[in-house]
Amino acid sequence: MTGFVPNDRPTRIGVLGLGRIYDLTIQAYRNWPDAEIVALCDLDEAKLADRGAEFPDAARYTAMEEFLRHDMDMVEVLVPSPHHCRVVCQVLAAGFHVNVQKPMAGSLDEADQMIAAQQAAGVQLRVMENYLFYPPLIRLKEIVESGEIGDPVGFHMKMVGTGRGGWDVPAETWIWQMEDAANGHGIFVYDDGWHKFSVARWLFGPVREVSGWIGLTDLGGGYCLDAPASISWEHETGLRGIFDATLAPDQLMVSDYYSNDERFEVTGKRGFVRVNHCTAHGLRQPSLEVYRDGELRQYHALDDDWATSFRDSGRHFLTALRNGTDYLWNSQDARDVLAFLMGSVQSSNENRRIRLDAPTDA
Repeated sequence: MTGFVPNDRPTRIGVLGLGRIYDLTIQAYRNWPDAEIVALCDLDEAKLADRGAEFPDAARYTAMEEFLRHDMDMVEVLVPSPHHCRVVCQVLAAGFHVNVQKPMAGSLDEADQMIAAQQAAGVQLRVMENYLFYPPLIRLKEIVESGEIGDPVGFHMKMVGTGRGGWDVPAETWIWQMEDAANGHGIFVYDDGWHKFSVARWLFGPVREVSGWIGLTDLGGGYCLDAPASISWEHETGLRGIFDATLAPDQLMVSDYYSNDERFEVTGKRGFVRVNHCTAHGLRQPSLEVYRDGELRQYHALDDDWATSFRDSGRHFLTALRNGTDYLWNSQDARDVLAFLMGSVQSSNENRRIRLDAPTDA
């Protein structure tokens, strides 16, 4: 054994939760010799039958307690985020490595409970983040680090949530997300925003101060969305960033996945580099553009299928388990992302800037 799992056989994987995000997450394990799906678990027997058709040899469970008695190496936790702390702690205590969806937890206290459970069990806890494995963003990072656009002087991220286009999302998914939004964990900043806070930290390192201005849009029926929202921050290096989140319910955004329009732009002293889309592709622009000294270079041939990032992110963790190497995000780095996120919410609630080297929660 050279890593965290035996190296003489495929990594045995159990999947806990078979909702919409399963369709993207499972791509890491298809046609990959280092992965074997051995167990599936969901309360919904219809989902078990549907998902299980692809993996007929995998055991099927409707009870998590029975699922955790199966012979596995790692569990892919795909339950709704309000249940992450409770479920992940149980899976860790059973002795399995965990790959859990974002956001990590509902509070820093819950994140600390999860880290303590990981340390007690002596296993690995990873919080999955796919944007760090999206080829256009990887290329953006390479260009920034190469110095091609000069020293970075600013960073801007924009997300527009539209109401038309994209795939169907089961009603039960929106219900729990809306209920969580009512508890202060909004979809735009807390749920989707996790990706943006992750990208900022990945590109430019830890954040020391954050300021948030988060509005609410009433959807009726007691539900709301945390938009419009504007978050600004300063990294420890002094570089500043901005994230704008906007709701445009009548706008059509062509997408094979969620109907989000997203853009990322790093400005340097000599030029800029910009990613024009991630989840959706309605703008039909090149996925990446670089401007320097009066010339614009466009990238049309990068793999910009958003699902690629899920595939590569999952395989990144499998490789780390096999080799015993570092991975993104480990539990402590994920906690830092959560502190960044929670700091933005606290700032908006308290109408003041938040220092992240001080106790922060929301």
